[in-house]
Amino acid sequence: MAEIASKAESLSLIFFLCMIVLIVFAGVIVRYTPISGLTIWTAELARLFLLWMVFWSAGAVERHSGHYRIDLIDSVLSSNALLFLQLLFRLILLVAMGILIWWTIVYFGVVSNTRTLLLEWPEVIRAIPLLFGSVLLVTHCLIGFVQNLLRWFRK
Repeated sequence: MAEIASKAESLSLIFFLCMIVLIVFAGVIVRYTPISGLTIWTAELARLFLLWMVFWSAGAVERHSGHYRIDLIDSVLSSNALLFLQLLFRLILLVAMGILIWWTIVYFGVVSNTRTLLLEWPEVIRAIPLLFGSVLLVTHCLIGFVQNLLRWFRK
C-alpha cells in the first residue's frame, strides 16, 4: 500500500511539472506568433500548478527525511544523538504544520468570497494546494516520527 501511495505521489509531481512546462510553452507560442488569443490564463494556471507542485514536493521530501539535514553533522554525531535530533526536528515540524493547517483553515474563511484578478476564479483555489500539501507533509512527518520513536525505544 505504501509503495502504491509513493508511486502515486511521484507521478503527481511529474504531472504537475509537465503541466507547468506545457502551459508556459503554450503561452510563449501564443504570445510570439500571429495566433490570436489571450495569454493571461497561462500565467495564472502555471502559478496554480506550481503551488501544487511545491506543497506536494514538501511532503515527498519529508518522506525521505530530506528536510533540515546537514550531512556533515550526520557524520559527526553518534547514532543516539542523531536519532534524538531527528525526533526533535520532526516534533518542531509537526507543531509548525499544525499552525499552518490552522492558518489555512482561517484563510479559507477570509477569501471565501473573493476572486482572482485575472481569470476571476475563486481565490480559495490557491489555498487548496496549501491544505493538501500540509496534510501530506504532516502524514509523512508523523510516520517518520513514530518510526524514529520506535527505534529510540528499541535501543
